[in-house]
Amino acid sequence: MWNPILIWSLKAGLLLSLLYGVYFFLFRNNTQFHLKRVLLLSVLAAALLWPVIKFSASVKPVSNTQVFQKLDESLISPAAEVAPKTAQVGEVQMTETSKTTSALDIIWWVYLTGVAISLLVFFSELVKLTYWRLTGTEMRDLGKNVISHPSVKYPFSFWKWIFIPESVDYSESEWIVIQEHENLHLKQKHTVDILCAALAQCALWYHPAIYLFQKGMKSNHEALADSSVLKSTNFGRYTEILLALSLRTSSVTLGHSFALISSLSKRLKVMKLKKTSKRSSYTSLISFAVLALVIASQTVSYGQNEKANNNLYDTDLGVTIHKGRDYSLIPIFEKSLLQLDDLQLTSYGRISIPFILSDKYQEKVDKIKQTYYSNEEDRTFWIELDDNKDSYYSSLLKPKGIVGTEIEFVVELGNDDLKEFYELTVAWLKERKIGDPTQISNSKSVDFKIISEEDFFQHKYLSIHSYVKSNYERQYNKSDVFSTRQVDKSPEPIGGLNQFLNNVTLKTVRENGLDISELPKTIEFEFVVSNQGHVTRVDLLSKVKGDEETQVKVYRLLRQLNDNIQSVSRIYGWKPALKDNEFVSSKYKIEIPKSLL
Repeated sequence: MWNPILIWSLKAGLLLSLLYGVYFFLFRNNTQFHLKRVLLLSVLAAALLWPVIKFSASVKPVSNTQVFQKLDESLISPAAEVAPKTAQVGEVQMTETSKTTSALDIIWWVYLTGVAISLLVFFSELVKLTYWRLTGTEMRDLGKNVISHPSVKYPFSFWKWIFIPESVDYSESEWIVIQEHENLHLKQKHTVDILCAALAQCALWYHPAIYLFQKGMKSNHEALADSSVLKSTNFGRYTEILLALSLRTSSVTLGHSFALISSLSKRLKVMKLKKTSKRSSYTSLISFAVLALVIASQTVSYGQNEKANNNLYDTDLGVTIHKGRDYSLIPIFEKSLLQLDDLQLTSYGRISIPFILSDKYQEKVDKIKQTYYSNEEDRTFWIELDDNKDSYYSSLLKPKGIVGTEIEFVVELGNDDLKEFYELTVAWLKERKIGDPTQISNSKSVDFKIISEEDFFQHKYLSIHSYVKSNYERQYNKSDVFSTRQVDKSPEPIGGLNQFLNNVTLKTVRENGLDISELPKTIEFEFVVSNQGHVTRVDLLSKVKGDEETQVKVYRLLRQLNDNIQSVSRIYGWKPALKDNEFVSSKYKIEIPKSLL
């Protein structure tokens, strides 16, 4: 699964590229250097913080596709995808998924290695500067903050000190210029900017935008210092001193070197630029603000849900709902069918979400009840919302279904009807203090949260169903447990067996020193799937061979699998077995290939 830190860095790098590109286009020849410094710091802060700020999204569909939303979707872990319908390709599909997951793990570790190396370089630079400060000689005759050291090759400034070579003797005119230039860096605390950019570079080490940004920031610092010196020094004389003391490479990356050959020609060009008027700068600033807001709105403002953290089991519906492509597996029934106890993990491993009918549709239900069936017939109705015309409840009973089941009414709702349903539902839930974490009135509903309007709008098909009660009297006791041969349709995990096995094995960690060859070829478990879709009585069928130490390691691994089968079953749920058109409890045997571990 993609780590949220890596996803944040991708977003931050993308945003930094866009914002710095706009800045460079509008301000590359601008001479308002103080304004440019503020803008550069704002660009860095926005790029790093904007991707983690949460915004509430509009419930209305939007026509444009936001960059960060597409980025999130493209980085969804393969484990979140719905398993293929054909069981024949199961093992191949799971192997491919495992390989993909391994590749994602490699990318994550490569990223972490880059961060670690960058931090090592950063702190080694700080240690070197600290060492020079502590072991250097204070040159009181040149200034109270001047340090000379034999390892320093060229003059530069860092934090509140000016470092100079120990063996070089500058003329009075040269030293006045050097001191004025470097003191400007220290007075305006340019080192703070450099340190912030250096830390950002550790997190975004792979992205070229951060290096271009650092170069642009240092160039602006030099322009600020140069403009200050030129107020008291002749341009020609200043140029001579810069050329005389120029160096080919910087001695430190965190300091401000007095003159680098690589940037000297550009600095001289900037010094000759005509001063930019305030009016022109304000125009550029307004343009920058407008473009930055457009970029930010298109990248972040939509599709950034509160739970966008790649946790497969954490959504607006509560921790038991898997937010993926399986909205149809979230049953939303009219409130009259549900009790308060239903607002928790229920049959098929799902929370049943209530909704309230508006008066318009309540009249339709009443009319169907009165028109189509006589009072002598004891008929049960259920009303539900779904994301397609084939309802969740009815699809579980196909192809046979309950005798006497009828689909009375199906209609695709418009946004106005859905909004009315949603507002009535939220009001009903809040009145009963359901979904409000500060006002829990029933411990069984602790994990229940009011469904988001966006998710609710996915369920646009309203259907009304009915069946005769006499045709659904239970033939079997809840305690009856059948073998797979005795049922008409075997139980199956919601989402498919491939997805279930993948989730079970992805959460299993093999100990160091446990060779895969020491595991059974296939690991078999047998358990009971109740008529409510719950898994119980998990038993290991496979035998373990090898010495005592090996068996202990293998059994610890098998214990993980046992626990994972139960936990994944609680989260995803199972469709129970069918026998004589009735849900029954049934045994089920599962085989896990050791190649998945």
